[in-house]
Amino acid sequence: MEPNKLLKISLATIFTLVTWLTLYHLLQLLTFSTKSDINNNNQNNNNQNNNNNVTINLFTGVPTFDQIKDIFFNSVLISVFIFQHSFMASSGYKSFISSSNFFRPLQRSMYNFFTSLTIEFMISNWQSVNSFIIWDLSKYESNLSTLKTIFLIIILFEFFLFLNFFEFFGISQVWSHCIKNKEYELPIEEKNRLYSIMRHPNTVSLLIIIWFSPIRMTLDLFTVCTFFTFYLLCGNSK
Repeated sequence: MEPNKLLKISLATIFTLVTWLTLYHLLQLLTFSTKSDINNNNQNNNNQNNNNNVTINLFTGVPTFDQIKDIFFNSVLISVFIFQHSFMASSGYKSFISSSNFFRPLQRSMYNFFTSLTIEFMISNWQSVNSFIIWDLSKYESNLSTLKTIFLIIILFEFFLFLNFFEFFGISQVWSHCIKNKEYELPIEEKNRLYSIMRHPNTVSLLIIIWFSPIRMTLDLFTVCTFFTFYLLCGNSK
């Protein structure tokens, strides 16, 4: 095999592994929080609403200046992610990458890779605002965990049933280019069918998971939920 093609396959493999690791990390953050985690957070963050006898704990205070600074910093992180995600999905960027014989088959895997890096950067630099609680649904943790699991299964079911798994992660493109010596192309009919099936159910499921993942909704989590709700709805309306 030509060294050039071997390099493409190696890069695509690395990009895919990084993407999978980030997906696993996100799944941990969204679904694997435990009751003990919630209790530990409650013990570490004394606030005026810490009352074990209250079923739904609501907070109506005003954030401090430091909390506002943290929220602004988090908003910048989210904006960086949205910019990267949108820029690499733009027609101008795709046309530029497609003009390169080397990077053309790597376009999808590169998109996933840089999205994963941006997500990990956002997570590692995130400023928690645990002292400002908007609501606390700890007593409903079991019910909410079940709800999240149901909609997560729906997303995974749609993903594996209706999407081309290898195309989504950029594997088919590189395989076709390097092994079959031809450019990979998903038929237009299949694209339209997948688009019509996948778009709305996944958006609804993602929004439910996003909003109900934080059993204890702090100000920073409320910010990220709000940002991504608008982002998903705007993308869904195009």
